[in-house]
Amino acid sequence: MLQIGDFARLGGVTTKTLRLYDRRGIFTPAWVDPDTRYRYYSPAQLPELRRILALTGLGVPLAEVAGLVVDAADLRAVLERRRAALEAERDRVSQRLAELEIRVALVDEGPDVVVRRIPEERVALIETDISLGDSIGPLFYEVESIVRDAGGRSPQPPGVVVERSGERARVRVYVPVRRAVQQGRVVTATLPAVMAATVVHRGPYEGMAETRRALEAWVEAAGHRAIGPERIVYLQFGAEPELEVPGGYLVGSSRDFVTELQIPIG
Repeated sequence: MLQIGDFARLGGVTTKTLRLYDRRGIFTPAWVDPDTRYRYYSPAQLPELRRILALTGLGVPLAEVAGLVVDAADLRAVLERRRAALEAERDRVSQRLAELEIRVALVDEGPDVVVRRIPEERVALIETDISLGDSIGPLFYEVESIVRDAGGRSPQPPGVVVERSGERARVRVYVPVRRAVQQGRVVTATLPAVMAATVVHRGPYEGMAETRRALEAWVEAAGHRAIGPERIVYLQFGAEPELEVPGGYLVGSSRDFVTELQIPIG
């Protein structure tokens, strides 16, 4: 029998690791002195320890390793799951490398694109068809005023969901709310969570079309697929004082406008 320090050196691990494995019930000592509680191990246990180290070295979680050692779980199934996870990680790394190549190419001219998860959000909205040249300002005024009167506004930025078709678009102009608001053509809905490629546009809205084209080109070049309508979130904008929009979003000049464009991707 070997004391824990000697066995640890023999097995190429630390005593801390052996104690952890013991607590988890993954790898227990051959004998524990009932008086001193010292742990003792047998060299015959080395093959079992090597199996555990081989599996953890492949990134198999300790919970699954415990199943293999204690419950005789199917080793092939565990390794197949790990292979699938590594292949998925390889695909993600390849995607990141492709995105990096695009960013290097556009470093002096393109906007910074960030892929991120957009959380689910409850909103009050108006859905309608417009011509692409039409202003959506009156729609925002209508929604904001109704939400203000209902006292239900959430302190989040407003936005619009846009589905373009030729020279027209189906828009959902929305304001985040804490509770249901419904009056006239304003209804409450939930914008689903999405993974989206996003870019921030600074300045007047007239230049936003160029930013949108750059984002669309990035999505295509990175090998992503657009899976939903574009979302536009207004992070700094102008609004009439009577709407009582949260002040942190308001600026006096269009030069200070900040707008995020989001393209849901899959």
